[in-house]
Amino acid sequence: MAETIARAADTASMSPIVGKPRDQLTIDDPLSPATNTTEAATADPDDLTAYPTGTKRLLAVASLFAASMLHGLDLTIVAAAIPSLTNEFHNLDDIGWYSSAYSLMAASFSFVFGRLYTITSTAQKGGGGPKTTYLAALCIFELGSLLCTLAPTSAVFILGRAIAGAGASGIATGGFVIIARIFPREQRPLWTTAVSAAQMIGIVSSPVVGGGLIDWLGTWRGCFGINLPLGAMAIVFIEQQHQPLRSKMTKALRELRDFDILGTLLMLPAVTTFLLALQWGGIRYPWSSPRIIALLCLSAALLACFAYRQARLPEHLATLPPRIVRMRSVLAGAWFSACANATLAVTEYYVTIFFQGVLGMSPTRSGVLMLPMLIGILAGGLASGFGISRLGWYNPFMIFSTLLAPIAAGLLTTSSLDESLLIPAKVPALLGFLGVAVGLGIQTPIIALQTIMAPADLPMGVALLGFGATMGSAVWIVVSAALFQGRLAVELGTALGSGGGGVYGGGGSGMADNITQTILTGEIGLSEIRELVGEDRLRDVLLGYDEALTQTMYLPLALTVAMVLGALCVEWKSVKRKQS
Repeated sequence: MAETIARAADTASMSPIVGKPRDQLTIDDPLSPATNTTEAATADPDDLTAYPTGTKRLLAVASLFAASMLHGLDLTIVAAAIPSLTNEFHNLDDIGWYSSAYSLMAASFSFVFGRLYTITSTAQKGGGGPKTTYLAALCIFELGSLLCTLAPTSAVFILGRAIAGAGASGIATGGFVIIARIFPREQRPLWTTAVSAAQMIGIVSSPVVGGGLIDWLGTWRGCFGINLPLGAMAIVFIEQQHQPLRSKMTKALRELRDFDILGTLLMLPAVTTFLLALQWGGIRYPWSSPRIIALLCLSAALLACFAYRQARLPEHLATLPPRIVRMRSVLAGAWFSACANATLAVTEYYVTIFFQGVLGMSPTRSGVLMLPMLIGILAGGLASGFGISRLGWYNPFMIFSTLLAPIAAGLLTTSSLDESLLIPAKVPALLGFLGVAVGLGIQTPIIALQTIMAPADLPMGVALLGFGATMGSAVWIVVSAALFQGRLAVELGTALGSGGGGVYGGGGSGMADNITQTILTGEIGLSEIRELVGEDRLRDVLLGYDEALTQTMYLPLALTVAMVLGALCVEWKSVKRKQS
């Protein structure tokens, strides 16, 4: 009996993970790389991780909040600065690049930072871990902001926007990776939504912040200079999580030796040329232009080479391992994110045209009436984050989102110029409804991946979601533009008595046809259309705009219906249960 009791005591003193004595078991630093891959593979990560508490966690969260809010601010604050930028640089041809340079680089660097976070998250103890990559992304973002603030020319400003966009890609991906490192699984939904809410606060406040800084300082430079002190604060806060600096450069270089440089050199131009074709096609050049065709062909060829290389490389060396791409929840989540973000992007774009072009509202009033959608997204996201933390299941919120969103999008198609007296109340209310509906599900794919995927796979999964969201918005904005311009050409042809032959080829003749082509090619602004067509034809033209916008708004309706495919295909898991 005594021998049995002694043997039981010895067993109790051993770790249930791999049989080590408990006093010899190594616990992971949540912001440092894993120290024992065998343990990580055979046990729940929550059992192996000592999550930070108190000041250490507070500083990390503050850093994530500050960086996410700056990312949201930079996404849209350039719109407030464009009039001042054109007054100083006198280069109207570059206006489109002030925004697109940022989004192009953010999309192009998604997989680069996903791979960097994967490498640094799985490196041996003593390396920098994901916090080193996050710090690097913050520094790149700050460098881009500094260039924008000090830019003497339009070209330097665009370069700064591109660099800031590359850094923002690492901020967006790294925030969710670090959330998974500092919070246990059941708390991640709420904090994931909170960090996303910080980005939404930046987006919502950008018109007010941008306009206020320009009015206060008398220059647009403050819109980007504000990033410098807030970004520096985020860097200081996240730096407090680091171990001593001993030979970090050598260790960082050792971690990066598995980085797929050739794959990156293939993937970056493949994404960039494709997005450039989407940006220019049908706007700056016709789709049949040799430039657009060349960009699309080059993108396809580079993408094929990239896919071939990824299939041939060992998994631990691949930028985008095929195993990750084949995961059901990753594909379903990327599809859901693409449809949800495209719904919001297309709706915001064309409802703004409806307010300003059809109803003749000022940009300020139009922006105020768009706020309910952004506030609804924020409210829906916070509600789902809190609900998932309490209930454990994220799938019902995705499904509930796909049930409500088509109703809201469908009701938006019923708005028309004939209801002009009701529009200031009806459309904002419907926008708020759509925001809540989409907001309930928009963050659930990230929460699903945090629950389902191994910590080493999570960075690439999050990168794929971000890439899907960006590409979804870019692709469907182009599709919506084609639908809108095609319908508008027909409506204007009827209203003005022209041929309505489209953007790049007229089928009519005379002054009416010239006016139609001038409107379709964007040579005049929406407010100038009233002066160009005259009072006698103005209502017919506005009704044509109204009809074209109504037809285009069926696209968000279709996208909200398509969201259901992603919602139904994501694996059912609970954030409260240990996953195998």
